[in-house]
Amino acid sequence: MVTDNNKLGVAVNFSKAFTALKWITIAAVILLFASNAFWGWTYSNSLKEARQTVYVVSDKGTAAAVESPTATPSVYEARNHVKDFMRLMFSHDAETYKDRIDLAMKLINRQDGLAIFQTFREGKVLENYNRYNIHTELEIDSVKVNVATEPYSGIVYSKQKVIYPDEVQYVPIAAKFLLLQTYRSEENPFGLQIKDFNFIQYNPKSEP
Repeated sequence: MVTDNNKLGVAVNFSKAFTALKWITIAAVILLFASNAFWGWTYSNSLKEARQTVYVVSDKGTAAAVESPTATPSVYEARNHVKDFMRLMFSHDAETYKDRIDLAMKLINRQDGLAIFQTFREGKVLENYNRYNIHTELEIDSVKVNVATEPYSGIVYSKQKVIYPDEVQYVPIAAKFLLLQTYRSEENPFGLQIKDFNFIQYNPKSEP
């Protein structure tokens, strides 16, 4: 026969067990939340580091290095950035016109890039490509860049070949510019941006 005292003891034990279970559940939830927060923070940091990682390919294999946006680029990187921009912006045909200009715009300050594109529109470049069945190529004569102080300054001399079905014309293109550092990406592998791109008279012999 179950007495009142036994019933009271069972109730007390059940209450203690329920309270203990409640606190265990709360502790488990807190621990799970903390664990998720920690792994979320770790994953976020790993993604951030991955975005700033540069992979260097050499004869010995591929190595990863964390990108430093403040590291001075080599003069070769600076020259190649300018060469890539010039070839994309000033050599194309009716089919590649838009795609190449879009890629060139990734390498230059947007305002300066749009100013160059506006001269193309005013000169009806795309219309002439279609009308006369012509295309353009670019020969770069020289690129000089000073990377001693930032913003880096430079000058480029080139000749644009306008190729008609029965003749070739040459148009000299020269410009001074500044180079600013930005983050590297697939579309901007050297992590540089051209700014203050201004056309000048073609006269490479006047430069030291």
